[in-house]
Amino acid sequence: MYESAFGFSGPPFQLNPDPAFYFNSRGHGRALAYLQYGVAQAEGFIVITGEIGAGKTTLVRMLLDGLDRQKVLPAQIVSTQLESGELLQSIITAFGIPSQSNNSKAHLIATLEAFLTALAAQGRHALLVVDEAQNLPPKAVEELRMLSNFQLGNHSLLQSFLVGQPELRRLLESPSMEQLRQRVTASCHLGPLSLEETQAYVEHRLRRVGWTLHPAFGPGAFESLFQWSGGVPRRLNRLANRVLLAAFLDGAESVSAELIERTAGELRAEIGEGGIEAPAPVPAPSAPPVSPAPAPSPSPSPVEPPVLSFSAPAPAPVPAPAPAPPPEPEPEIHDLPDSEIAAATQDIELDAQSQAALMAPRLRSVSDEAVKAARVHAAGRLARRDSRDKVFCLAATTSDALKFAALAQAMAEQGRFPRMMLVSLGPLPRVWPWTGMGRMLPALEIGLDLEWTDTDLPASTAKVAEGFGHFVQDYQPLAVLSLGSSDAVVACCLAARERGLPLVRLEAGERSPAGASTQGWNATLIEQMSDLLCVASAPSPMRLLARQGTLPERIACVPAHLQQDAVAAVWPEVMTPDRAFLRNGLPMYLGPTWSVNGVKGTPYVLAACSLIGLSVEPALAVVRALAQVRGGGQVVWVVDAPTQAMLVELLAVQPALAEQVVVVQGDGLRRADVRARMDAAAVLCREVASLPEQISLLHGADGAVLDAGHALVDVAGLLQVPCVVLDAAQGQVVRRNAHGAVLAQQPLSDAVLEAELVVARAAAAVTPVLAAPALVTGAAAGVAEHLLAWIDARTQAAMVS
Repeated sequence: MYESAFGFSGPPFQLNPDPAFYFNSRGHGRALAYLQYGVAQAEGFIVITGEIGAGKTTLVRMLLDGLDRQKVLPAQIVSTQLESGELLQSIITAFGIPSQSNNSKAHLIATLEAFLTALAAQGRHALLVVDEAQNLPPKAVEELRMLSNFQLGNHSLLQSFLVGQPELRRLLESPSMEQLRQRVTASCHLGPLSLEETQAYVEHRLRRVGWTLHPAFGPGAFESLFQWSGGVPRRLNRLANRVLLAAFLDGAESVSAELIERTAGELRAEIGEGGIEAPAPVPAPSAPPVSPAPAPSPSPSPVEPPVLSFSAPAPAPVPAPAPAPPPEPEPEIHDLPDSEIAAATQDIELDAQSQAALMAPRLRSVSDEAVKAARVHAAGRLARRDSRDKVFCLAATTSDALKFAALAQAMAEQGRFPRMMLVSLGPLPRVWPWTGMGRMLPALEIGLDLEWTDTDLPASTAKVAEGFGHFVQDYQPLAVLSLGSSDAVVACCLAARERGLPLVRLEAGERSPAGASTQGWNATLIEQMSDLLCVASAPSPMRLLARQGTLPERIACVPAHLQQDAVAAVWPEVMTPDRAFLRNGLPMYLGPTWSVNGVKGTPYVLAACSLIGLSVEPALAVVRALAQVRGGGQVVWVVDAPTQAMLVELLAVQPALAEQVVVVQGDGLRRADVRARMDAAAVLCREVASLPEQISLLHGADGAVLDAGHALVDVAGLLQVPCVVLDAAQGQVVRRNAHGAVLAQQPLSDAVLEAELVVARAAAAVTPVLAAPALVTGAAAGVAEHLLAWIDARTQAAMVS
């Protein structure tokens, strides 16, 4: 419809795979080289995995189109739960062998072997492509392995491609598949496109149909396309196609970010996006995209043999400041220790104190580098909207940040909303450690980081005041929203008040029953300064605010707290625990069940604790305490990128602890000794940068140890998962009631942590884990309505005066 208006020779963004539009991205180009190498070997299995729409079929067709049919005879079947006998018949049909009157298994095998032998006598070998291979039952896969035994002399007669979704890895990693794994010649996993590759991909497809920069793409357009598609080619095609249609219908000469956001919202409303996992909207730094070019022929020059892996690692959520080469597909569980540390530990026997003194600078360096990388990575994301009223959202924890994201989304759904800008009061990887959230909750803008530290309060207060002043000068916000009662939040509210900025307090009147603590005094101070107080409809907060002398006109009542709406916003993308384990390269037998046959899994405890900002001894205290948690299974510790880097450094000089704690890095198949170490470990540490996947792992756990303020604490309460709260910075284990209020605090130790976990399990024994949180409460919509009305009233008053 729009093609003729824009002068295109054809549709540029078809959903059907078309090798003519093949884009040689970094990931696809590397995968194609791997596959060409595998075909050149003329034996064994080649495995291709990727998410739905990642370009698996296009890649396979590109490879097949480039084959020399005088040497290779390809055939393709689509697996739809084929049993072994049906699989044999499908293979025979795919190779064009005449139908057989005798359909016995023995006869079919003999017929196929005779055909393959005759083909080999002509100097050709057969290549079988099995699409949707994740649907094959184990017996059918074993049948394929048996067929790979066909040989003529030293030459294999049949080579097989197994193409499927990530679930294919679960099938291939099962113990019964050991013999097949040994026959894998090459493998690859198709990840998403980066931001730079997304732009190159769109322009490449447009140029294939004669694009002459009409329509043009305005500022932020490609970023918005990437954000809403997640870099997945098929989703990108669908969105780009609708965007061009919308531009044509609107008579627009250029494609703007606003048009893309509007169109993406319409698509989301029409067909939904829940259940489709997509990569992070924030790209990791990478090498420049490979220029689109025809695929190289597999025969002219040999391709360097790849090291085999069932998955290429996705871009790291906390990127390094400069591009780094991809990790080895079969990584060691631990990196080698720093040379300085290694030399020192070889020469002398360090006691605990000298070890801590030696490691402290190194840990600070590792942590600071990762935090700085996250900050640089987020810079510039706030320029997405050039002109709009702005509101700062002060967040010191992931729980607060997620609530602000849900509120921003609710305000966006009102149809007219200011720019909601998250101001991170701690290291960005600790306050917003997730990727992919910009697609689920795109209304909140991330990138302002005030670098608050708890160790030096006067210095941090001065730094916050200075940094906050720069932010105010640059963005001129209408108001400042606050959640939480930390010293950092108080410092920012005081700095805002000094500059005449109005303050809005969310969840006002909430107090811990533990007495008049510092947090309680902080909350009172913030509420006294605030111009608008949003209060959950409950007697206790209202009575407290009345005792403080709060005027009724400053209070806005909302239905409930924000955490339930926040969790409900990301819940559509929560998956089963076994799939979350599979996607993150963790043992599949953990969890309630791990197979379609209902095999009972091993119970596990989920931990989510950050070591950012901790010195050596407090960090080791957390690691040792988690290593002693018992419960019939293992502890699965989801960490942020800086924490993972710190753990690698700590365990390198703690050999006894390294036997109990394993840092899982990389993807794909692992050697037998690596799997044995993972099975024997008490704690498996893994960077899981997706909040829905973290929630999925929590949902299958029989207990959790979580950082105070982590969003998973709210989720655990809503799902009734037994939970122990850990304040690592203060070295304390916190006991809370069902509403999250602090009841007691104890010094951190393995005995205390274990005892509190037992208490939590006993308390939760009468209330089984829920299948899903309750429905949306309307709290976010209520706050959004009050906030917009308040902004309108202030704007009108300012105009009158």
